[in-house]
Amino acid sequence: MHRIPRSFAPGARDVQAQRIAPTLHAQRWSMDAAPSAAMSRVIQLFSGRGELSLREGSLMLRAPDVVWLPAGQARSLRLDPGSEGLVVGVSDALLAAAIGEHADTGGLLSLSRRLSRFVPTEPARQDELRRSLAAIEAEARESAMPSWQYVSAHLTIVLVTLSRLAGHDAARVPEAGTGARRLQQFRQLVEAHFREHWTVARYAAELNMSPDRLHDLCVRTLERPPLALVHQRLVREACLLLTGTDQSVERLAADLGFSSASHFSRLFKRWMAVGPRSHRLQSRAAVAQGRPALPTSYADWP
Repeated sequence: MHRIPRSFAPGARDVQAQRIAPTLHAQRWSMDAAPSAAMSRVIQLFSGRGELSLREGSLMLRAPDVVWLPAGQARSLRLDPGSEGLVVGVSDALLAAAIGEHADTGGLLSLSRRLSRFVPTEPARQDELRRSLAAIEAEARESAMPSWQYVSAHLTIVLVTLSRLAGHDAARVPEAGTGARRLQQFRQLVEAHFREHWTVARYAAELNMSPDRLHDLCVRTLERPPLALVHQRLVREACLLLTGTDQSVERLAADLGFSSASHFSRLFKRWMAVGPRSHRLQSRAAVAQGRPALPTSYADWP
C-alpha cells in the first residue's frame, strides 16, 4: 500500500500532492494515517476508474469525476490499471487561507464542509481544475521553499470552480452576514496565532470589537466561547503531533507555546480526558486498527 507522500517542505503538514500515473496494475493509497488523515482532499481522475473507501460506505469513481473530501472522511483510494489523475491534500490552515474573505466565502465554506462528487463535462472546467491542481503539485514537488500565497491562490481557484459545478456560482450565493464574516476573520487569526496564546481581548482588538461582543457571537453561533475555540485548535494540533511524530511531550509543549509541560498536560487532559502520553498510545493503536484517531476538524468551525 502506497502512502501519499509529504511533498510540501517546509510545512509538510500543510499540503500533500500526488500525481497518479497510469500503471499496468491496480494502485491503492491509504488516506487515514496521521497526520494526513487531518487533511481535506480533492481528487481528479483524468482516465480510468476506482473506488473510495469512506468512514461510512464507499464511493465508485469514473473519469472525469472530481471529488472533494473533508478531513477524516476517507480511508483509502483504489484505482484500476491505467487510471490517471491528481490527488491534493490540504491542511486546515491552508484551507482557511484559500477561503479567506472572498465575496463567495459563504459558498466556499459550505462546500468545504461536505463530501461531494462532481462530473465536469465541459472541457474548459476540467482543464481549469487540472491546471490549478497540477500547479499545486508542481510547486510542492519542485520548490525548496514553496510559496504559501501561490498554493492558496490555486486552491481558491479549485474551490470556486467546484462551487460553480455544484450550482453555487458566486453571483447566486447570498453574501455572508456580518456575523459569519467576523467568525471567519476570528478563525483566520486563530490559525495564525494560536501558538502565541493571544488573549480573547487581543483577538477582539484585532477584530475591532469588544471581548463581550466576540464572546456573544461565538456562543450564539457555535455554542462555545472564543477561548474554548482557541483551546480546541491548540489541542487538535497537539493530537496531530502526538500521533504523527515522536516528539517528547516537553518539546511538543514548547513548540505549541506553553510555558511548561505540566501546563500543557493539564489543558490537554481537560479537553481529551486523558494525558498526552496516554492519548499518543491510544491514537496510534486506533490508527493501527484502521479507526480514526483525530478530534474535530476545520469543518467544525463556521
